[in-house]
Amino acid sequence: MNDIKRKVPWYWSDFKDALALQCLASFIFLYFACLTPIITFGGLLGQATENRMAAIESLCSGCVCGIMYALFSGQPLTLLSSTGPVLVFETIVYSFCTDNGLDYLSLRVWIGVWTGFILIVLVATDASAFVCYITRFTEENFACLISLIFIYKAIENIFQIAIDYPISSPGLENLNYTCFCSPPVNGSAFYNFSALPLENCTDRKSVV
Repeated sequence: MNDIKRKVPWYWSDFKDALALQCLASFIFLYFACLTPIITFGGLLGQATENRMAAIESLCSGCVCGIMYALFSGQPLTLLSSTGPVLVFETIVYSFCTDNGLDYLSLRVWIGVWTGFILIVLVATDASAFVCYITRFTEENFACLISLIFIYKAIENIFQIAIDYPISSPGLENLNYTCFCSPPVNGSAFYNFSALPLENCTDRKSVV
């Protein structure tokens, strides 16, 4: 309640004073600063969760949460968007759901509900006062963990690409795909084979 009493006299001025031409550059910067990571990590999140949560979902959630946070938090200039730790967390949760036969979105809803409940308890008990005990050592350890996870995933994706699309070398046999081109009947004519019915193709292997 004391925080609300201290903030009420300045609440309207925080928005009114920003309606000036001098703040136009800040508006543009904040727009792209919030939009860019949402699109970037949203695309990566779509790959990690098989499009259960992707760029569109990240964009909508960033819009709703950004507006609500700016109106009720008292800090309208805070940047809200997906980050590396969020991507790692969602990847681990999705892998856990896949391995145990659980519905990812249902579990994700309950994670959000419990996270909101815990945050309300922390705010009600003024637990933010314990932040002073968090040292730089804790922050660096967490950052190191995230970096190692990203490095591991990058190397894993490289090896997976090599397995899915092996390099064709001279004399290499037993490839799991075939690809060759067939010249058109008339050299001056081009055919769109994708528009032809499949039963009209006499040699299906020659259509690539």
